[in-house]
Amino acid sequence: MIWLFLSTFVIGAPVLLYLVGRHSERALAQKWELLLTPRGERQYQELEQRMSADLELTEMAYTRAQAACEQGSPEQTMALLDLGCELIAQFSPTMMKSLAAMTVLSRMVSAVAPVQPLRGRQFELRQIASLASLNQLVHHFLATTAERFRLRAMILGRCFALMPRIVAHSTGRVRQLGPETIDVKPEWDQLRAARHDVRVLSDESLETFRVLLMSMAAERRDHA
Repeated sequence: MIWLFLSTFVIGAPVLLYLVGRHSERALAQKWELLLTPRGERQYQELEQRMSADLELTEMAYTRAQAACEQGSPEQTMALLDLGCELIAQFSPTMMKSLAAMTVLSRMVSAVAPVQPLRGRQFELRQIASLASLNQLVHHFLATTAERFRLRAMILGRCFALMPRIVAHSTGRVRQLGPETIDVKPEWDQLRAARHDVRVLSDESLETFRVLLMSMAAERRDHA
């Protein structure tokens, strides 16, 4: 009987500790939510609006490229694909710099609000999903919320660093094979997946910024 009890404890204890930890994280996150100031809300909304405008331009370029391809206009199709590729190439470094700045600022606060890890199933591109899964795995081995925050920001930055290369490769393949050929369908699918993942990465970066704003608000309150 005692061996059965010990076996059950050894198997069940990690699961129980994980569930208790998740419950504690959610409860703590709800408390931190109350610290976000009206100024922080405005800063968050301003960043959200700027990112949304950039993403809308990118989506418009790719949507019109698809329409031009269906209408049998390969030159216009490639011009619009090149535009979409350029927009992502400009957007990604901006997000990488913002995430790097968040990491630096996170070191200047005494406590960082809880943050959730990225999850592989959120993403469609294999390379991006692999990095997100790595974040999800390592997250639970880190001891402090500050370490988890910085890991999340680092992984997001690396995902954005990959995106221009992925898009440029698929755009080059479309040009090489011809936008209207059957063989190029996987590249169109890759470009669609890239647009999806850029949006998810942007949303997750906004969430990272929101956590930083709450942490900085708590720091100011403690020193008031």
